[in-house]
Amino acid sequence: MYIDVREEDFHVNKELERFENSSKMDAAISLFVGKVRAEENLISLNLDCYPDMAVKEILNIAENAKKKWKINNLTVIHRFGELLPGENIVFVITSSDHRTDCQEATQYIMDYLKNSAPFWKKEIYKDKCMWVEQKVDDIEKMERWGD
Repeated sequence: MYIDVREEDFHVNKELERFENSSKMDAAISLFVGKVRAEENLISLNLDCYPDMAVKEILNIAENAKKKWKINNLTVIHRFGELLPGENIVFVITSSDHRTDCQEATQYIMDYLKNSAPFWKKEIYKDKCMWVEQKVDDIEKMERWGD
């Protein structure tokens, strides 16, 4: 398991290669990359966090996923700082002997990252800036897992 909270960008191909090297015997890999939406007039997305606190919560989310599904390996990378439209925010990859386990675990991790990981998002537009609030739809997605 590898968890990293950082300002620097990540390279999907490099991270995938690193992951595959440590998961050679696994039959299934599920991957998710989240990027800053290129919304009209959006200048940047500012993500604030306390990195140590964020790592601790992401480790908790990852451990819970491993309890629910037969996950052999996983990586979560989450960025913070000022991010521009089209830039990477989050990278989640899981591996297992079966596709359903890693697909569901990846979705679970993303649902919990979005709702319970301690990141504060502020969107900066040309004419305004606003904090991103939690959406009811996102909470419902997380609640479906029955935790």
